[in-house]
Amino acid sequence: MEKRESIGGTAVTRMYATDDTAVTLVEWLDIVADADGNEETVADKGIVASRMTASLFRYLETKGIRTAFLEEISARELSFRAVHRYPFDLVVRNFSAGSFAEKTKVPEGRALARPSAELRNRREGEARYALNGYEALALDLVKEEDLRKMIQTAFRINEVLTAYFAERRVDLIDLSLSFARNKEELVLTGALSPDNMRLWDRDTHERLDADRFRRRLGNVREAYLEIYKRLGIGSLKPEELLG
Repeated sequence: MEKRESIGGTAVTRMYATDDTAVTLVEWLDIVADADGNEETVADKGIVASRMTASLFRYLETKGIRTAFLEEISARELSFRAVHRYPFDLVVRNFSAGSFAEKTKVPEGRALARPSAELRNRREGEARYALNGYEALALDLVKEEDLRKMIQTAFRINEVLTAYFAERRVDLIDLSLSFARNKEELVLTGALSPDNMRLWDRDTHERLDADRFRRRLGNVREAYLEIYKRLGIGSLKPEELLG
């Protein structure tokens, strides 16, 4: 597979076309970012995010969740099916945190009576904002049947990953999921890493995710490496992590 021109990405990833029009390549960068456009370079962070995404996508596939993931190309690069991605993400929350805590005034870290779900726009250059399902339908962003299936799938993913992280003494506070259409099939795409999941140590409530950068808590690299270690994805020897 030949890597070709850049076709987009995010603050923390780059997406590339390939010589196969049915396949795209995503590269994870050693960058953490916040909603205000602030960025910081964190050594090895791209490797952790890439390998964690690959590992969790594979795990979800074993649980019957269809994804666009294909294979690991390198320590920082994954290949995906070229799909039509919806212009919003679906956020599932198990605990009050972030914008949810600000909006509801429910203290951060308080468990919710049941998981909640909200849509958030994902158009490049626009501020992130919440949508409800009726607004997404009114704007013709998604068909009603697809939205219903997307929410059901998101709750199933949350159920699977909540149990997965619990076995590793980690609370899955919330996660942001990206869905797409692959012909007639709804699939999960995007990423699953501390970039788009809030992960807290179950015993100490220490944040092990990108909030350490967003809130200027420090030890960002250590937090990413701690999650990597708990997932048992691979060696943490510096010479094997450095890209």
